[in-house]
Amino acid sequence: MEMHIGHQIKEVFDRQGRRATWFAAKLNCNRANVYNIFNRENIDVEMLIKISLVLQHNFFQDIANLIDDKTCIKSLENMLENPIQIVKKDDTEKVGGEEAGV
Repeated sequence: MEMHIGHQIKEVFDRQGRRATWFAAKLNCNRANVYNIFNRENIDVEMLIKISLVLQHNFFQDIANLIDDKTCIKSLENMLENPIQIVKKDDTEKVGGEEAGV
């Protein structure tokens, strides 16, 4: 369960009936950068603070709500119980065999 932060920002922006030129002026950037923000999957924390203040919307709360979602919590619990194996089984056996021969 992931959040595309740019889409979330665009949704709030559209709901408020804002114009890209207004948003660009508030963020001290150009219109092209505004559209770039809407396409970002991830965003710098400082920029998200600024966007939250400009749009008067707490995007950090949206992220926290996603983390609080029971499905997300269950996924995190499963990851902790069953960590991903980085080393392939064949590689593990090979390393074990080499260690035994040393």
